[in-house]
Amino acid sequence: MAPLAMNLAMTPEPTADAVPGPLRTCIVTGETAAPERMIRFVVGPEGDVVPDLARRLPGRGMWLRAERVLLEQAIARKAFARAARAPVKAAADLPERVEMLLLGRVLEDLSRARRAGRAVAGFVRVEQMMGRHRAGLLVVASEADGDGLGKLKATGLPIERLGDAAALGGVFGRDQAVYVAVARDDASGQFIQRIAGGAARWRGYRSNGAG
Repeated sequence: MAPLAMNLAMTPEPTADAVPGPLRTCIVTGETAAPERMIRFVVGPEGDVVPDLARRLPGRGMWLRAERVLLEQAIARKAFARAARAPVKAAADLPERVEMLLLGRVLEDLSRARRAGRAVAGFVRVEQMMGRHRAGLLVVASEADGDGLGKLKATGLPIERLGDAAALGGVFGRDQAVYVAVARDDASGQFIQRIAGGAARWRGYRSNGAG
């Protein structure tokens, strides 16, 4: 997991107000979209298909709309080989790896917010941050439900679901964390924008996984 963690930390998730680049074409649907809405892949040194979420790896990019079902179709239809005009290998577990990478990038941003003192975990600490009117974003695990979730929804603050309690807990050095609050951004930070955007991207990718 160490190489993956290094890769995640190297480059930031594009923010919503980033200047969009040229439109890219999905190799499955033929549709064009801004790079922020797609996932770039390149051919690695061993001839394997490598996801390039940061869009910085060398080589000719092959683009897919950021939906798991399209990645599954690309593998089944050998679309990467056609796009690369060469025999390339797309691993069967590539959809799972991309999902893990997308989640990992958001968790790394959340970890940065924690290290900067701008994210807390645990319902009591979340309530305290809200009571001081510092909370700008609430992040909840898939296990969040019942009265606790209802109280958070009643605040009107934006809520993002992100991973499970174990994944969120790992960010805060604990076994589990169901409720997290991120402080309102200061002038130099964009934690909320990055975390909310990354969580939406991860969920959008997963929501298309059932086909």
